[in-house]
Amino acid sequence: ARSLLKGCPVERARLRRADNEKCFGVQIATNNVEEGVAAMQMIQQHAHKYNSPVDFIDLNCGCPIHEATRRGLGSSLLRSPKKLGRLVNGIVSSTTGTGIPLTVKIRLGCEDDTINVDEVVEVLRDAGAAAVSIHGRTAQNRYSKPCNWSMIQNVVTENNKASQSLPIIGNGDILTHHDAQRRMGQSGVDA
Repeated sequence: ARSLLKGCPVERARLRRADNEKCFGVQIATNNVEEGVAAMQMIQQHAHKYNSPVDFIDLNCGCPIHEATRRGLGSSLLRSPKKLGRLVNGIVSSTTGTGIPLTVKIRLGCEDDTINVDEVVEVLRDAGAAAVSIHGRTAQNRYSKPCNWSMIQNVVTENNKASQSLPIIGNGDILTHHDAQRRMGQSGVDA
């Protein structure tokens, strides 16, 4: 979000929707409510100015790379679910009425011994996220181990017990349309 707010031309170019895009979302990374709100407002203004509507904005809390995590962005936010909840709630509350939902991308956890995806999903649901995308590995795993779809399935099962469940998107090791159909059927994810 910071680069976008500073006027980076590459980041601004990413706000343009192609004519053939049926669904268009913009992903941001931030750990600051005010910065997230300002980014969402800028995205909305850009969408209006250039007639380039945005269907959703995604908060990236799944990126495992050091460049992001060393600055408290990406998957490092999973270490503090309550802080993440305040961040999402602050952004959602400040942008109510924009018509642009906020989704959140996460992983199973940061380290293999601190998997907290169930807690994070519950916090995000309570904070007002519109949907959550779960990558079935920890940040520590990066992409070195197979995606844990059984854990994603367990999250879906627990989420469905809530009075208002959160749409869950499964992510990881999907290479073909057939993979996607199979994983959706097995795990119960919404997409």
